[in-house]
Amino acid sequence: MSLADESPVVALPTNPDFWTDMPLPNLDGVDQALAAWPGAVIEFSANGIVIGANDLGSHFARVTLKNSKSPIAGLVAMAQEAQGSVSDKIEAAFEGASRWFECIALPATRGRVLVLARDATYDVNIRQALFESRQRYRDLVTISSDFAWETDAAGHFIFVSPHGALGYSPEDLLGRCPKEFLVESDGAATDMPFHAREPVVQAQVWLRSIENEEACLLASAVPVHDVNGNWLGARGLCRDVTHERLRDSELAQSKVREQVVAYIVNQIREEARPRAMLEAASSMLGRATSSEAAVMSYAPDDGWKILATHGDWPEAIDVSHLAAHLAESGDTFATRIGEHRVFGRRTWYHGAVNGAVLLVRNIMGRDWQEDERAVLNAVAGQLAIAMRQIADHQELERLSKTDGLTGLMNRRAFQDALEAAMARAERDGKPGAMLYIDLDNFKAINDNCGHDVGDSVLREISDILMSHSRSYDLVARVGGDEFAVWLNDLDPESAARRADEILEALSHLSDRSGDVAKPLGASIGIAELDPASGESLREFLVRADAAMYVAKKSGKNGWAVSTKRGEEAVGHTPSAKDRDSRDGEADR
Repeated sequence: MSLADESPVVALPTNPDFWTDMPLPNLDGVDQALAAWPGAVIEFSANGIVIGANDLGSHFARVTLKNSKSPIAGLVAMAQEAQGSVSDKIEAAFEGASRWFECIALPATRGRVLVLARDATYDVNIRQALFESRQRYRDLVTISSDFAWETDAAGHFIFVSPHGALGYSPEDLLGRCPKEFLVESDGAATDMPFHAREPVVQAQVWLRSIENEEACLLASAVPVHDVNGNWLGARGLCRDVTHERLRDSELAQSKVREQVVAYIVNQIREEARPRAMLEAASSMLGRATSSEAAVMSYAPDDGWKILATHGDWPEAIDVSHLAAHLAESGDTFATRIGEHRVFGRRTWYHGAVNGAVLLVRNIMGRDWQEDERAVLNAVAGQLAIAMRQIADHQELERLSKTDGLTGLMNRRAFQDALEAAMARAERDGKPGAMLYIDLDNFKAINDNCGHDVGDSVLREISDILMSHSRSYDLVARVGGDEFAVWLNDLDPESAARRADEILEALSHLSDRSGDVAKPLGASIGIAELDPASGESLREFLVRADAAMYVAKKSGKNGWAVSTKRGEEAVGHTPSAKDRDSRDGEADR
């Protein structure tokens, strides 16, 4: 039965006070379903007139139907237009308090509309409280110094606090396994919090930051399960306690460490010889830990090298053994090589490995202790600085001896090396010879083609000289377009053949001058060294230079040889036929 079949029609009054003066009639025609509805029921006619309501509906109508712009009237109009049910939440003031009602408008026969209203204030408040709680949680996570995380069943981060962790942004961490950042990943305990299957409270984990520094975190975690109890991963919080742990360690080991570090720092400051710094450091480390100690350097081009040792360093532990462990391990490693325990720590300088410090003792001795690890950690930074100083010193030394354009020895380095070579020749009673090479018409290249082309030609000539020299010969650029080659243990005839080879190779560059009348060539002065003559370095260089000028006066692009002190050099400009006949005869 319709709500309106037996009930009088009640139009929406224009006077709001009507609702306080005349109650709506009770509706006897409500069927069983509507009668059981726990909220308000209101029936509207096709033209929007209230024609019936239950007790709660009457009260609800008095509050909500004050004017034609009431939300209830709008909901009724929408249901009539849609010819289907519509719903909305409507706010209304009851007894001075704001309450929310979930209202449903249901079209009935003859254009009538039923409105069912249920008090949803509790649900709305619960949702609002939940929203505020989540917002509060997000705010706390955002401003917290701790970082929150969640991992999936594969052990990868799927959530990280907005501010990230360890210098990484959340984007850097998402999808990655926490094990990648562990300082030592061989212990199950350190891996447990991020893959917790049982609640974990303040487990200590050592991770590596974006700056490659070790950080100690206290991790608390709980497992995550689905509705069927299947494990999905874990979530938790980590608090950085690095400073606290380091402070505790410092207090426990401060006396020994301070003594060792202070000694090493003083050696680095006061010792002028870089290698002596490391010798003193390894000696102090060995004595402090009752072990053999060593300091190694590393460079991408040179690999690992032992720079200093203390004690009776075992011959069984060579560089190849150590390099293999240092390449495969993390920053620290403890292993056994033969009959020895080895503990090592790599050193870093500006984000790159530049060496390692090592301790060794027999396997019959005690195992490595935390204080020994702390000492190595404490001195690693200072040793890294010392090794960087050694590398810089070696680089400066190399640059001071090298010609920047060609990479050959410069004049000063060549004269130092030549003086040592002459001393060896005199001591061993073996001959030697020097080629002093001055390019012919090189100025035409710079004038006609520019200095860039001239520099390129000089580099090509240096390559030619190196390719026509043995590994133990000395090759140098001693001036702008002047070169020198020391040929160890060669007589004048062999030196002349070498000069011919060089002239033949240089002939392929003759057109580089850009002037047919002035082809590029070379005048070579050959000076033979008599090991029994007692000739000085200066005299020998002057004689080679004089021989070069004889070659120039003889027509250029040839050579002249000076065999003895005080004798005039003999010039020679070989023909192409002469050079061809000597091709391949040089003693290499």
